[in-house]
Amino acid sequence: MNKIIGIVVSVAALGTFIGLGEVSAQRDEMPDGYPQSIEPELQVLLGRLHDEPSSQELLVKVASTYFDLADDFLTDKVKRQAAYEEGAKAAKQAFQIDETNADAHFFHAVNLGNAARLQGATKGALVVTEIKSCLNRAIEINPKHAQALQMMGGMLLDLPRFLGGNEQKAQEYLERAIAADGNYANARMLVATLYRKQGRIEDARKQLEAVIQAEHPHYRYTWERKYKPEAEQILKELTRKSSPD
Repeated sequence: MNKIIGIVVSVAALGTFIGLGEVSAQRDEMPDGYPQSIEPELQVLLGRLHDEPSSQELLVKVASTYFDLADDFLTDKVKRQAAYEEGAKAAKQAFQIDETNADAHFFHAVNLGNAARLQGATKGALVVTEIKSCLNRAIEINPKHAQALQMMGGMLLDLPRFLGGNEQKAQEYLERAIAADGNYANARMLVATLYRKQGRIEDARKQLEAVIQAEHPHYRYTWERKYKPEAEQILKELTRKSSPD
């Protein structure tokens, strides 16, 4: 998740701290035909929402499914951006109905961030401020909201200091995310990177091994294609470096 100097740097960083597919809708087990199955699933949800427009649960599900659609299936940039924007809109409607819905705040943040990243946004600082506000509110409502903790940690890790970046705080959020739910691979990958930087090689190795050996990883689609192979590659590099010549 390439940065641009100045305010736009915040938007260029969005792809990294969001963690791409890692924050998509909860999919502990991939349904048959995934990700092609997302479009018909979304149409069913939209049909139900037409009959129950005030259902915050449906709105959050629609928001998360739009995210899945853009993240795992669509390839056209314009269509992906439109899907993220619709997801952000649905999530915002959900927390306008119930302000204490932590998932609604989270899915507004993650859809908004990805839409801005694709747009190449000229109002990066404003986007980051809104994302932080939503994540802070989600964590305030649910201090163990692992996805919000993970995204906040990645965001603080990636942003420049003048926009609020803070490596120490980032690590704290990421470690809290892992403590809340250790099946989120991106949090472990980011923490492993920090541990390597700090010379904590064995701690980094443990995080990478946890990613590889996960029995029930969230977002298996992305775990299989991205995080597990990356963890295996980094672990091989660590092993080579620690082996005597």
